[in-house]
Amino acid sequence: MNRDGMNPAAALLFILAPVLLFIPAVLRAQSIAPAPPDLAEQIEAGRTRLPGGAEVVYRIRLLPVASFPSLPAGIASQLREKDCMVPQTYAAREPENVIRGAFEKRGSDDWAVLCSMNGATSLYVFFQSQPDQPIMLRRQRDAEWLGAEVVGQYGSAWGISTRNPSQIRSSNPGRHAETIDHAGIEDAFVEHSASIHYFRDGGWVTMDGGN
Repeated sequence: MNRDGMNPAAALLFILAPVLLFIPAVLRAQSIAPAPPDLAEQIEAGRTRLPGGAEVVYRIRLLPVASFPSLPAGIASQLREKDCMVPQTYAAREPENVIRGAFEKRGSDDWAVLCSMNGATSLYVFFQSQPDQPIMLRRQRDAEWLGAEVVGQYGSAWGISTRNPSQIRSSNPGRHAETIDHAGIEDAFVEHSASIHYFRDGGWVTMDGGN
């Protein structure tokens, strides 16, 4: 018993009570706090008209850069600075449209990324030799290429992938085929057409994707 007539255990509980009441409130706030913008998946939704004239509703999944932990830190930082989100095709089963390959020359370690900002997507390439100087190969509206696995559920149909030299030579036979010695970037309108971006003699050429 202390001099105020209070048992020590009761006194300690009296002191700690406000803290104990505060902790659950903090935990509840943390449990419902939204993910930071650079960590949250987003959905871009809207209406557009297809080439055939039909008006459709679309929903495009956009993944944050954090969804691609294998990206080199320097490249990931540049993409975040641009507020990039990575569009996913309607058929995606895992994170896609961030690819790696020897795009500049044989033996290089390069990256290509689709970067969506403000309703338009750009195809960026990062060479190992100049990782802080991304090359924008092309750009189009997010809703330019749409597709669906289920009628009425439209999403993005723009996909990129790495094509190795033998695949490129197979779809581009001819007298220059033997000079193809490193990877290219397949640029596909899923289930419709594809082309290949190939870096040669200091510039980019477009080749047949074989679709």
